Amino acid sequence: MSTPFVLNGTGLKLEYLDAILAGERLPISMAKLNSSQEASNSSRQSETEQTRFGQQEESVLEALRDYVQYDGGLLPSEIGLLSLYLLLNHTVKLEGKWSGELVERALFFVNNQIEPSLHQANRTERSAMSELMLILYGEEELLCRHQGQIKVVGELFREMGLSKLRFTEEDMAYVTSLCCVSTAIAIYTAAEASRLAKTADICVAMQLEAIRGETGAFDRRLHELGRPYASQIEVAENIRRLIAESEFTTERGREAYGGDNGPRCQDAISIRAVPQTHGGFRDTLRWLKEQLGQDINAIAEQSNPLLGYVLDLLTVGLIDLGNISERRSFRLLDSKMSYGLPMNLVGENPGFNHGFPVIQASAAGILGEMKLLAAPGNAFSKFDPITKKYRCGTFQSALKVMDAVSLLNKILGIEMYMAAQGMDFAKAKLTDFEFGAGSKEALQAFRKYVRTVHVNRFASPDMVAAEQAVLDGVVLNAVENAIGNLR
Repeated sequence: MSTPFVLNGTGLKLEYLDAILAGERLPISMAKLNSSQEASNSSRQSETEQTRFGQQEESVLEALRDYVQYDGGLLPSEIGLLSLYLLLNHTVKLEGKWSGELVERALFFVNNQIEPSLHQANRTERSAMSELMLILYGEEELLCRHQGQIKVVGELFREMGLSKLRFTEEDMAYVTSLCCVSTAIAIYTAAEASRLAKTADICVAMQLEAIRGETGAFDRRLHELGRPYASQIEVAENIRRLIAESEFTTERGREAYGGDNGPRCQDAISIRAVPQTHGGFRDTLRWLKEQLGQDINAIAEQSNPLLGYVLDLLTVGLIDLGNISERRSFRLLDSKMSYGLPMNLVGENPGFNHGFPVIQASAAGILGEMKLLAAPGNAFSKFDPITKKYRCGTFQSALKVMDAVSLLNKILGIEMYMAAQGMDFAKAKLTDFEFGAGSKEALQAFRKYVRTVHVNRFASPDMVAAEQAVLDGVVLNAVENAIGNLR
């Protein structure tokens, strides 16, 4: 990633786009236009009076504006940036369907780190692509992110000395027919889902430390020999690495703490079935990445139903991660189910301080909201008998999976919040015992965001901070810095 990347229409890789999402900003160049394409552009320029701005200027712009929603929340600006990469990569392969000015403007945006900020209220691909086109044009009141700040396009253009883009009706028809934004959302979601999958494993490790969990369910032999599914094996390995050298998740730790009525046979299914459940989610994520590996070099026009099918399945997988997380956090409220932790995780003075029941109930409520997203977006695809065109539901699937990601951040934040409280209680009783290499780092990183709860305090700020710790990946980063990358 140390040299500029040349877009040639076929060599764009998902790893490069993931690096952009991770914060790398590298210049790109376009493969040299062939002679026929240069001739096509020259021919366009000779027809300025017929096709470029002039009498048709307002009609072309109004056609775009009719589709765009100008208010409400914004999609992450990285999605607009990724859309430009996909658009530029696609233009290399198509002769005569775009003007040189359009490509130059998109290249200027990418190489100067100008990220188009698209509104969430755009509920169709055409609407989102129309807004992208208007931002490239220089529509005054639209928004971009530049140098870490959201700026009004008109002001940004004046600041950078940019004039309004001149484009043709053919440019407009070409750009608004592409599925760049839904593909960009899928790329963004795949990266977020990878973060959430690893974070969910960290939550499990923290929970195991808190309840002095039984680790047989994560034994290498059980997964590599008994049921050798690749993703299941990866999850079990993650958990073993996270709790490596833990003295709490041992028979000695369980005996020293008390809370068990004898040797523990196994933990609840929401804990012992983690390799299978978290592994199954990784299988859906792997399918999405495989599909994206093809789609980024073959952007669909009009519709891309297969991508929608994968995104719908990923949404169900995210819901399942939320489902099993909520059940794990619920068990921490009960002294019997948590093997001796204080009831409701109350820090001190039970009866006066209420602990975590309302916080955990919030996870259950958020999970209910997540489940409303399970209906597949592509179930609402239809064939329009008037236009004779297939209207694909992929863009709706893309928006829904982003909603699912946002809600799962909250649920995992609550589980991490509660598991950290349980770890503090376990450590307070067994002061000479040590946590695992990864779970210890997770607790330390999380405590920089949220303090241990000893007495009642307003819970909302803590919940927001816990969600932010998950969203920012600070706990995940701390863990991976300590023990290496999780799978």
